[in-house]
Amino acid sequence: MGATALSVAPMQFLFRQGTAYSVICTCSGQTCGCGDLCCDGYTDFCCATHGENVCPSGTTAAGWWKADGSGICDTSSGRQPRYYVDCNVSDCGPCGCGSNGICQGNCQDPVNFVCGCGTGNCSHRKSSCTGFRYGQCNQDSTCVGPIVCRVVTCTPPWIWDDSCTTTSATDNATRFHNAPCLEQPTALPNGIPVVGDWTGSGQDMPGVFARGRWHLKRADGGPNIVFNFGNAGDTPVVGDWTGDGIDTCGIVRPSGEWHLRYANSTGNADKVFYFGNPGDEPFAGDWNGDGVDTPGQHRRSDGRVYLRLSNTQGNADIWFFFGDSGDRPVIGDANGDGRDTVSLFRPSNRRFYIINRLGANGGGLGAADFFFSYGNSTDTPVMGDYDGDGTDTVGVYRRGSFYLRNTNSAGSHDIFVP
Repeated sequence: MGATALSVAPMQFLFRQGTAYSVICTCSGQTCGCGDLCCDGYTDFCCATHGENVCPSGTTAAGWWKADGSGICDTSSGRQPRYYVDCNVSDCGPCGCGSNGICQGNCQDPVNFVCGCGTGNCSHRKSSCTGFRYGQCNQDSTCVGPIVCRVVTCTPPWIWDDSCTTTSATDNATRFHNAPCLEQPTALPNGIPVVGDWTGSGQDMPGVFARGRWHLKRADGGPNIVFNFGNAGDTPVVGDWTGDGIDTCGIVRPSGEWHLRYANSTGNADKVFYFGNPGDEPFAGDWNGDGVDTPGQHRRSDGRVYLRLSNTQGNADIWFFFGDSGDRPVIGDANGDGRDTVSLFRPSNRRFYIINRLGANGGGLGAADFFFSYGNSTDTPVMGDYDGDGTDTVGVYRRGSFYLRNTNSAGSHDIFVP
C-alpha cells in the first residue's frame, strides 16, 4: 500500500497555513517542545487516551498495519510482527466525505473527539487529528472520521476483529512505539505455557516462557516475576527441585541436557545433567511423593514415558507405554494423594483422560479412571492446583490465553487469564 501509518500529514498540516516547522511545533494548537511526542506525527494509543487497549465507543476499527523486528511479540516458534489498528471516528455527523472516504472535519453533535495532544498533554501523541484510513477493517463503513487512537496487539487483526481482512501493510518505523499502559505488570506475553506455585502460596499460577525470558503470575496479584533463564529453542520445565514448597524454573536443551535453577531469577543453573534423547518431550513431577519433582520424558518414537526418581544423570527408574500417537502428557496430582501421575490429552477427540497411578514398570499405562471433553484440538493442555485445594485440575492454553478449570470435568472455564 502506498501510504504509511504516519499518513501524508496530520489534518492540521493539511488545512492550516504556515510553515511546516511552525505547525509541528504548535502541535495541534498546543504549545509544545518540537521534540515532544505530540509533534511526531503519529496518533496516541487507545490505552493512554481512554484507559483500555480497545477501540473506544464512537470509533470503529478502520484499518491496520504491522511492524516487524520489535521482538515484543516473538514466541518460541520465531519472530512475530506487532500489529497496530487505527480506531477512526465512526460518525461524521453533517460533514461530507470525499472520494477518499474520510470526512472533511469532525462534525459530530456534540463533538466527542477534539483534535489535540492526547489527554491534552504534550508528552502524548496526538489524537483525533489525522485523516487517513488503511481500509482493511469494517469496509462496509464507507465514510469515517480522523484516527482517534491506536490499538496495539500481538494477535493478528483478522483474529482480533473478524471485520478485518488479511491484506497487509507495513510501517517498521512504529515497531518500538510504546507506552506504560501497554506494559501492564500483570500481563503475559505469548510463549510456551507453564504452571506452578511460584511463591509457596499453595496455589498454582500460570506463566509463559518466551525465547529465554520467563513471565510468572503471582497468586497475590502483584507484578509478574520476570527474569531470563535459558535460550530460544529450549523447552521449559517447572518443579519443586529442593522440596521447599516453591516451584522454580528449568530448561531442557534440544540435546537432552537439563538445567535446573532453585530460584525464579536470572542466574546460572544450580543443577545440570543429561536425561532423555533429542526429540523427547520433557516434563517433571513428584513420582514417589517425597516432595521433590524429578524428570520425565515422553518419547514419541517408541510411544513410551520414561521417569527418573532423582535429579541426576542416569537411566529411567520407571518406564511404561503411553496412550496413542498424538496424545499429549498432562502431569499432576488429580486425587490429592501427594503423588503426580501422567494423564493425557487426546487432541483427536478433545478429551482429557485422568489416570491416578503410574503405569506398570515395563508395561502399559492402563485404563483411565475417568475422562471428559474440554478444550479444542489445537490447545496446549496444562494442569495445576488453581484454587489451592490440594488437587490438580486441567486447563488449556489457547492463542496467548489460559482457560482453567477448578474441577476435572467438562464445562466452561472457571478462570480466564489473558
